[in-house]
Amino acid sequence: MSVSIVSRKSWGAKPWNGDPEDVPLSRRTEFFVHYHGGVPAHSTGVAVPREVEKIHLGQGWAGTGYNFMVDQNGVIYEGRGWGLQGAHCPDHNVSGFGVYVAIGGDQKPSDKALASVRALYDEACKRTGRALAKRGHKDGFATACPGVHLYAWVRDGMPAPKVAEPEKPKPPAPKPAPKIVALNSAVKPGARHAQVKELQQLLIKAGYGPIKGAYTDFYGPETQRAVARFHDRNPKYRSGLHDPKIGPQGFIALQKQAGRR
Repeated sequence: MSVSIVSRKSWGAKPWNGDPEDVPLSRRTEFFVHYHGGVPAHSTGVAVPREVEKIHLGQGWAGTGYNFMVDQNGVIYEGRGWGLQGAHCPDHNVSGFGVYVAIGGDQKPSDKALASVRALYDEACKRTGRALAKRGHKDGFATACPGVHLYAWVRDGMPAPKVAEPEKPKPPAPKPAPKIVALNSAVKPGARHAQVKELQQLLIKAGYGPIKGAYTDFYGPETQRAVARFHDRNPKYRSGLHDPKIGPQGFIALQKQAGRR
């Protein structure tokens, strides 16, 4: 899974209240997972990092103490990022990245959230060039954090969950073939009738075109020549050597050749 991170500017972070110290990647050896403690007021969207920031500023910190925050939709928000010292676990803020998941109490993390945390871990290992130790907050400090469910996942090795891919849209059902209809007796050479247009469409579809000037309601010379071509190839439906008039049975046969059932 690739890592896409919402920047501090994009989620509306306040300027740092002080200057968090830079930490080179060479000093990173751990990866800590955290939760909210009590049930958070927000579990998705930019309200998640803003709530964390408000709490941490209220404690007199420079801003959010986590390096990254992950909501239940799996969206990752930048906190102190890859290069700044965190404020998430005493004695481990230099060596460890701190990642917060927006759950608390007995809430369970979503598969999307876990997938994003795992992606962050893999990216952290890639950037540091080493396998970082997987930790829950309680591994570095006396606390219940990151809660029963997250901690069990960390102790299990932080396996990447299989996030279900969206179902591929099903191809549209084939349209039923038009039903065979009877020929109106008014359809004959030289006449005008609405069904002549249908006759022209059938002739062209069945391979007896072209019919110059189609499609119209006029049974003119072009349509007559196309009907004669149909009769030449299907002589049992014609009444003469060069028959330009379609008959009832010939019209049914033409419809079948054009795909009607």
